Amino acid sequence: MKLSFFCFLLFGLIPITFTTMKCGGTGDHKPADDTIRAICAQVKGAVEDHAKKSYAMFEPHSYKTQVVAGTNYFVKVKVADDEHVHLRVHKSLPHAGEQLSLHSMQHAKTEACPIEHF
Repeated sequence: MKLSFFCFLLFGLIPITFTTMKCGGTGDHKPADDTIRAICAQVKGAVEDHAKKSYAMFEPHSYKTQVVAGTNYFVKVKVADDEHVHLRVHKSLPHAGEQLSLHSMQHAKTEACPIEHF
């Protein structure tokens, strides 16, 4: 949710926009970038072990993050022409080695399914 305020400073009204985030909640929905693609590549083996199948297609689509004791990445990944999975990947803090681990996974998703906390 975005809140807009207008502040009167020395030069008149200036619009200021703040993005609010629920404490402990996830951030905004973002398209997958190189960092997310690298994270997904690193956990693909764990994903396939969890799903008990291999994926010829494994293309990160979009994601949200949540700051905890490290970072949770909620990632939508395209695994077939009409099938997606949602991954929850945890990255530990620097003092713990910034290790990546697959926390959980949701199956049978579509491109239209929103990424939610799970």
